[in-house]
Amino acid sequence: MACIPASEPRFGETGGSSQRMRGACWLALLLSSGLIVAAARGDLWLDELISLSFARNAHSIADIFVRFPYDNNHPLNTLFLYLAGVRQALFIYRSFAVLSGIGSVFLVGYIAGRHWGSREALASIVLTGTSYPLLLYFSEARGYAPAIFFALAAYALLQQNLRRFHPARMALFWAASILGVLSHATFIMATLAFVIGSLAQEIPAAGPWRQKALRLAAHHGPPLVFFAWWYGFFLKNMVVAGGPIYPKWNVLAEASALLLGLPEAPGFSGVAVAGVLAVVAVGLVSLLRARDPWWVFFLAMLGLAPASVLLAARPTYLYFRYFIVCVPFFYLLLSRLACRCSRAWPNGGRWWLVAAVAILVGGQTPRVWALVTLGRGSYAKALAHLTECSPPGIVYLGSDQDFRNHLLFAFYAPLVPGGNRLHYIEQTHWGEYPPDWFILHSQDLAYQPPRGITVDGIGKYQLADEYRFSGISGWGWFVFRRETPDDRTQGGLTE
Repeated sequence: MACIPASEPRFGETGGSSQRMRGACWLALLLSSGLIVAAARGDLWLDELISLSFARNAHSIADIFVRFPYDNNHPLNTLFLYLAGVRQALFIYRSFAVLSGIGSVFLVGYIAGRHWGSREALASIVLTGTSYPLLLYFSEARGYAPAIFFALAAYALLQQNLRRFHPARMALFWAASILGVLSHATFIMATLAFVIGSLAQEIPAAGPWRQKALRLAAHHGPPLVFFAWWYGFFLKNMVVAGGPIYPKWNVLAEASALLLGLPEAPGFSGVAVAGVLAVVAVGLVSLLRARDPWWVFFLAMLGLAPASVLLAARPTYLYFRYFIVCVPFFYLLLSRLACRCSRAWPNGGRWWLVAAVAILVGGQTPRVWALVTLGRGSYAKALAHLTECSPPGIVYLGSDQDFRNHLLFAFYAPLVPGGNRLHYIEQTHWGEYPPDWFILHSQDLAYQPPRGITVDGIGKYQLADEYRFSGISGWGWFVFRRETPDDRTQGGLTE
C-alpha cells in the first residue's frame, strides 16, 4: 500500500527484522491471551446468570430463538451455554467469549500487518490485548466478544474480497455478518460501516454502474436481508430488562476514559472525550492524505454508524458496551496513527512509539489488575464464609435488593459446602422470618458501607465483612449480622 514505506517489513514476511517483529507479535498475543484467561476466572455475575438461565430452561435449540425475546438473550452465546450443559467449572461458560477474544486480538494484528505494516500489527495487538473494556467483555459469558470477533473477521474478508474477488470469501463474509448479528444486535453498526466503506470504494472505481451495483448487492444484500428478517422475528418485540439510566454525555465520557485509560473523574471527562475525538479526526485525515480508501469505513465505524443507530433506536437505556464492537477499530486507527508519527520523527521514532504505547498500557493497568484480582464479585466466597461461621441449623439471609441478590443466591448457595442450610428471605417475609444476615450491594467502587444499619421492624445489624468487585460488571457485597442474634446464629462471621 502507498501509505507504507517500501523499507517497512510487513507482518509475516521473512528477514531478520521481520522475524523479530513477528516473534514480538506472537509474544504479545500470548501475553494478551493470558490476560483474557485470567480475567475470565471467578464468579459469574447477574447478566451472565440470566443468559445461563435461558439456556437451562430451553427444551431445544429452537427455544433459544423463540421463547426468550429478552435483551440478555444473546442467541449465539446462549446456544453455546445450552450445548455446554451443567458444569461445575464456571470458566467453561466463558470459554466461547475467551476464544473469541483471543481470536479478535489475533485479527487486529493480522489486519494491521496486512494493510499497514508489522509495527502497526504489534501496536494493535498490544493496545487491544491490554484494553480494559475489551478484556472485560472478552472474558464474560455474553455475546459481545463473538460480535467483536465476527466484525473483525468480516472486515478482513471484505477488505480482501474488494481487492481480489472470490465467491468463497464472499460467502464467508456473509456467514461472519450473520453470526455477528446473532451474537449481538449492535453488530448492525459494523454492517452499516461495511456498506458505507464498500460504497466509497465502488463509486470511484472503473467500470459500469450496473456492475458496481451488482457487486454491492452481492456482498451486502444477504446480510442486510437477514438483519431485516431478524429484526421482525426477534428484535422488534425484544423485552429490555432495564437498569440505571445515564445521561448520554456520561456514557460518552465513560467510554472515552476507558478507551484511553484515563480516570473517570469530572476533571478528566472533557480531556478524555477530546482525546478520542482528536485520535479519530487526525487518524482519518492521515488515512485520507495517504489515499487509503478505507478511511471512509473508519469514519463510518467510529462515527456515522453508531450515530445512525442511536438516532434510529433512541434507546432509553444507553451503556458504553453497546458500542464495544467499534472499539478494536479505534485501536487499529490509533496504532496506525502512532506508528505513522513515529516514522516521521527525525530521531528516536521507535522509542517515542514505545513510550506512547507504554503510557496507554499503563493507564489501563489499574483497571485490568482489579479485573484479574477481584473479578465481578465474590458471591460464592461470601456465602461459603457465612455458612462456615454459622452454627448448625437453618440460616436466614436477606438483602437490600431481592431480584439481583436472590438470583445470585439461588445459583451459588447449592455450590458451596453446607449451602443447603441457607434460606434467602425476601423482604415481604421478614416479619415472619427475620434475617440472621443482611447483604447490602453496591456498584460504586468508592462505596464505604456503614459500620451498622437498622432494618425497620427487625433490629440492628453490624458490618461483618466486605466482598468487593472490579467495576462495571457485577457489584460488591457487604455482609452484616444481627446485633442480637438468636441461638441459631451466635458467633457470626469472624474477622
